[in-house]
Amino acid sequence: MRRWSWQDLDMRMIEGPFSMYMTPEETSLLVSLVKSVSPRVMIEFGCNYGVTAARLLDNVSTLEKYIGIDVPIDHSPTLKCQMAEVPRGAGTFASDDQRFFLLTTEHMLAPDELERCDAVFIDGDHSYEAVVHESHLARTLLRPGGIIVWHDYNNPAVEVTQALDMLRNEGWRIDCVENSWLAFMRAEGRRP
Repeated sequence: MRRWSWQDLDMRMIEGPFSMYMTPEETSLLVSLVKSVSPRVMIEFGCNYGVTAARLLDNVSTLEKYIGIDVPIDHSPTLKCQMAEVPRGAGTFASDDQRFFLLTTEHMLAPDELERCDAVFIDGDHSYEAVVHESHLARTLLRPGGIIVWHDYNNPAVEVTQALDMLRNEGWRIDCVENSWLAFMRAEGRRP
């Protein structure tokens, strides 16, 4: 696994507010990674209150559509450590942007329930099963030249690391960013 530095990714600090689950530096790194593929359509698994979605919409000018996915207010997460992360108002911070669309669901989505996209951010259910499912779904939906970014890689409280390490063992070319909990994979090919 290649470890990228912030300088390698040409990270520039952006203005907040920021999500309580990501540092300002991680959010700025995410913006840099997403901008690198000039996405038109982006999907975020686990948009929570939409703070990160708002930062991406504010800082990635090519975005035409942003699909934020989260769970209903009465959802019980798989991992007990995520009990406090169920939002009371999913997508609230991004809801004023006409490019933002919220999808609230408890079931694992299938490819025909979403559209093709250029960037995916996976930061929802951090159980092994959910991370693997959403990763496969993201790879199916991703257009050539797109990017998948995961949060909480190397966070010992959740199962993201185990899931991504397994995918790497299957041949996925996943890299990580030093001094952060971000990992990413660029899709092969050029955008049409």
